[in-house]
Amino acid sequence: MEKRALQGKLGRRQFAGTAAAAAGVSLIAAPGLALEPSKGQGSCEQIGPLSLPEGSAFTPGVFVDQRARKPIYLPGMNAGLAGHAVSEVLFWTDIMMEHAMFISLLMPGDHLRAPRSEARQFQIVFAGHFVTARDGGYRDGALSSLLSSTRSSVLQFIEYKRRMQRAQESGALRSLVWPLFFDHLAREAERFAARLDLLANGSAALQRDEVAAFWTTIMADHLEFVAHLLDPQERALVADAKARAEQLYQAHAHRVGSGQLATMADEIIDFKTAAEQGIETGQIKSIIDPSLADHVLREAVRFSDEVRRAQ
Repeated sequence: MEKRALQGKLGRRQFAGTAAAAAGVSLIAAPGLALEPSKGQGSCEQIGPLSLPEGSAFTPGVFVDQRARKPIYLPGMNAGLAGHAVSEVLFWTDIMMEHAMFISLLMPGDHLRAPRSEARQFQIVFAGHFVTARDGGYRDGALSSLLSSTRSSVLQFIEYKRRMQRAQESGALRSLVWPLFFDHLAREAERFAARLDLLANGSAALQRDEVAAFWTTIMADHLEFVAHLLDPQERALVADAKARAEQLYQAHAHRVGSGQLATMADEIIDFKTAAEQGIETGQIKSIIDPSLADHVLREAVRFSDEVRRAQ
């Protein structure tokens, strides 16, 4: 697929294809390996503990993919259950923390102080789970405790997201969060809770149909959000984002094969990489914060990884 409007907007870019990605991925195979601090310190409010201090220790088999501004946590090729579990917790608690951050930023004003405060508390909670997983709190038989405590917080966050969605839909809540955005964030949390259940039962398996059904709708939502957050003058990019979203909806409806899904995932990574660069440098006019652009890019990389590992 051609890069269409986005590539024309930005000129020639080095897009992150499969071969190039391999050079940007580092394996954490032993405790004590020094890591660079997170590069994801944008203008959004950021919880400090999610940056990576030097000397952070991970279980063998956790990869840190550096294609985005912040690290992307993935399981290694031969990761055991602990490697899969810890990478899942690291990735999704980071994502959940940012969900809370985005919600709080989209709830301005004194009249939204209470729901905004709830969101900020979830930021702190998920930053804590992230730090526990990062700093080895899963060791010495504590993996089940990590999964259980994280799941409990995820379920509470799902309840909050669904409650806020209902309030926004009914008009009881007047925030800047679309009902679809609340629904989108809740679906991601529900999927994370299901993965935690599976891992707690000793399995890290990914089923191709489930991976495809989940990620095609999530990626389509992202592109719809992008289309609505771009400046109206960015007509070509708005059309491009909507066309890509429609392709994903079609892929969801027709259950395309793994090879086609992998290709689509790589194309989405390319699109989001270029979009993030354009937003960061001001070449693309929008109300998209670079931290949100980075957030959706990291999820696209996770989509690509899961498609390739699914059975």
